[in-house]
Amino acid sequence: MVRAVGLLLVGVTGLITLRVAYDLTQEPGLGVRVRWRDGTSTLRRVYLESKYRLVQPVAPQGLSYSYALLDARTSNIRALVTDPEVADTGDIDREKFDIPWVTAHESRRFTWVAERTPVLRQPFIRWTVIAALAWMIVSGSWSIGTRIRWRAIAHTIRRWLMWVELQMRDE
Repeated sequence: MVRAVGLLLVGVTGLITLRVAYDLTQEPGLGVRVRWRDGTSTLRRVYLESKYRLVQPVAPQGLSYSYALLDARTSNIRALVTDPEVADTGDIDREKFDIPWVTAHESRRFTWVAERTPVLRQPFIRWTVIAALAWMIVSGSWSIGTRIRWRAIAHTIRRWLMWVELQMRDE
């Protein structure tokens, strides 16, 4: 019974924690422009987009793309700006490795703390953690539910209802 309660508590606490983290840290991704170096293959560009958390690519001309940047940490922006495959960037301060408030524009794609956490940034892993927590809730609840003596509870309720009925008749 202790294991079942533990599973239930860990599952509920974990899911609530993830939801609170999402609600407290969600924000729109910042819009940036990146021009890739001539000769950068599509496969390499897609890899770099994933590495630097660039999503929703829009290619207005040639190798210049507009993106929503989901990881706006200074270290990620520095790595993007200094990558040899990147020919130029727009909307990024190349000295401070920041996106100035004046040029920042928001995307429709939202980001949150899990997008900036190395392991959780992978959607498959994030959904696996959520599924494991949900399984803990179901498993714990099921185990608790099977250990409850439902017939004894029903018998006690029936006896109480009969007692109440007798009391009402006596009045």
